[in-house]
Amino acid sequence: MITDDREYEKSVICAASVYKQKYFFNDKYGGLPEEIKKQIRVKVITLAEKLHCVFLMGFYDDGDVYFETRAEENDFDFDEIGATLEVRRLERDERELIEQLGVWYKVFKLGAAL
Repeated sequence: MITDDREYEKSVICAASVYKQKYFFNDKYGGLPEEIKKQIRVKVITLAEKLHCVFLMGFYDDGDVYFETRAEENDFDFDEIGATLEVRRLERDERELIEQLGVWYKVFKLGAAL
């Protein structure tokens, strides 16, 4: 649930681009439950369209979830401040989903015991 630039490695779960009208889901995370994959897909695509950008959701290598927005240079439809506020709202409103993703990563990818 972190949005800062850390020194950790990052791995994209999924991304959507309003520019290319494409969606990507990383096969590395195909073991996620279907309902969670569906929720993630809807959120990422919706936010890419709403914010007019490329919207990414992923994991830091410690299992924390991150969100990232990227806009093309000279894209005057992209509002960086609005995007930051929207990501914070997502973190607040979807806290349970984000925590579940973190637990899943720590158990299934890092082999951590709960």
